[in-house]
Amino acid sequence: ISVTASGQALKTEDQNVKGWTKEARIVYADFKGKRTDQLKRLNKEAGLQASAQVALKSILDVPKRKRDRGRLLEKVYVAPFFMKSASATMTKDEKELDKQRLYFDMAEVHARMMRQEIEHIQDSTKSYGTMWILYSSIKDYYCTELGAMFNDYTYDVFVEKKEGAYEKWRELIDNGLSKFERYATKKEE
Repeated sequence: ISVTASGQALKTEDQNVKGWTKEARIVYADFKGKRTDQLKRLNKEAGLQASAQVALKSILDVPKRKRDRGRLLEKVYVAPFFMKSASATMTKDEKELDKQRLYFDMAEVHARMMRQEIEHIQDSTKSYGTMWILYSSIKDYYCTELGAMFNDYTYDVFVEKKEGAYEKWRELIDNGLSKFERYATKKEE
């Protein structure tokens, strides 16, 4: 599957990446990265058995023809991607892989929140150029927030190994996915 935005062909899945969709499920075979010395060290020291690399990608699509600008608003495409070639695992244990899958869902919640904010801004201003001006700030904010959430989750589940931490985080993210269902990533994203 691939889509085009700003003349760029974007694939929702290939040998290196997997885009978030409702049907997408990360499986053991998706962890194609090399087991780095750092992962081996963290496995030995902290019991970390896998490392999922997830990215929130976005594109600002501006109408190509000048005469369309102003009449048509800019469009922002945003989607989370699981980076297969950078993700590694030392286990096939589904419980451990579920802990890594949660990073992907966290990115989807942030993509949905970003889409909601963009829609709110465009609905309230209805003016061309607003996204051109605000896009970088919005994108940076949600990427920073996602990184902070990753850090908090990692600390709770893998460093402190708090009792019930994974379940608490799973519930929080499931609630976010449900709350922002209207803004779910579509295949054209």
